[in-house]
Amino acid sequence: MAQAERGSTRRQTPERPRQPRLEPAGPQHQRDLAAEIVRGYAGHLPNGIYEARTKFYRRAPHEVLGSDGYALLSRYFARYVLPQALMSGEMTKLQCAVLSNIVGRAERGVCHAIQREIADEVGTSRSSVSPALKHLAARNYIRSIGRGIWQLNPLIAYKGNGDEQQTFLAELRALALENGFPDIIGLEALRNGDKESPAC
Repeated sequence: MAQAERGSTRRQTPERPRQPRLEPAGPQHQRDLAAEIVRGYAGHLPNGIYEARTKFYRRAPHEVLGSDGYALLSRYFARYVLPQALMSGEMTKLQCAVLSNIVGRAERGVCHAIQREIADEVGTSRSSVSPALKHLAARNYIRSIGRGIWQLNPLIAYKGNGDEQQTFLAELRALALENGFPDIIGLEALRNGDKESPAC
């Protein structure tokens, strides 16, 4: 009897939860990435290529100032066009500041900002921003497409992937604009136009 009582007071070890058994994904969930890449390049590969091997590398993300990410900026524009325009007096520091603000705002080639918003961030008056926008538009750095809506020339800077940029460029070139936007910029664009584009 005593043995039975002692036996009844033993602590019972709780059962451990069973770990789910890992099974290979079924064929319907498997992807052959190499085959997908080959199919994606179908018609673009030389004859005789029937096999592709793929290596995947993980690179660290870029670290940039602020939390807005970054955009691709033409090194040619940054090295030649902009410095020469500033040093020659063809572009004022205010016009450069306004252009820089639009570059920082633009998403996939389009900037939504009224003149007051740009003026507040640049640190100037709204009346000063209007002629600056005219100046930039006349040189095809930007293009007005509505009130407070600006297209940033995607050959100068672009935030988005290469496919998106190419699509955007194709759409712009299909317009066949008289001022040559987006392919003609700077003073050459100014010579092509009779007068500066009106700012919105």
